[in-house]
Amino acid sequence: MSDQMHIDSLWKRFLKGDDRAYTELYNLYIDDLFAYGVHFTTNRESVKDCIQEVFISLYKDRSKQRKVNNIKSYLFVSLKNELFDLFKKSVEYYQIETIEPVFQTEYSVEDQYLKNEAASNNVARVKKLLQVLSPKQNEVIYYRYVEEMSYDEIGELMHMNNQSVRNLVHRSILKIRELMHNDIFVRF
Repeated sequence: MSDQMHIDSLWKRFLKGDDRAYTELYNLYIDDLFAYGVHFTTNRESVKDCIQEVFISLYKDRSKQRKVNNIKSYLFVSLKNELFDLFKKSVEYYQIETIEPVFQTEYSVEDQYLKNEAASNNVARVKKLLQVLSPKQNEVIYYRYVEEMSYDEIGELMHMNNQSVRNLVHRSILKIRELMHNDIFVRF
C-alpha cells in the first residue's frame, strides 16, 4: 500500500470513529506541524498549544469533516489559522506595515550542515539570500521547495489564486538569481 493510500485509509477510519487512526494521524504529522509552526514564532509552547487545538478541534468536529485531498495541507492550513488567531491577540508577531504574521525561515536541516565547513558557507549564502526576500516570498519558497507543495496547495495556505502563487514564486526566484550574480553574495 502506498503512503498516500495508507494516509487516506487512516483519514477514513478516523472519520468513522477509529481512535487509533486519530492517534496515528497525530503521530504522523506532529513533527511536520511543529517544524512548520516555528516558522511563524519562536514561542515553541504557543506552537504546541495551537497544534493541540487543531487536533482537539479535529476530534470534536470529526462528524462534520469531509473528504480531504491532502491531509498534510489541510492540517497546515488549520495550524496557520490557529496561529493567526493567536497572533491577533498579540501585536508583537505582526509586521507593522502589513499587519500580518511574519513567516520566518529557520531550517532545522541547517544545524546538520553547520558541522561541515564547506556546507556552512553555502548555508550562510542561502540565509543571506533569503533575508533579502519579503516574508511572503520567503514563505512561498519554503512551501514550494522545502515542503514540495503544489501551487494550488500553496494558494490555499496563503489565500492566493494559482496564478498569483506562480507569479510570486517566479519573482522570488528571479530575485534570488539576480542577487546570486551580485558580488556581495558571492564573496565572503
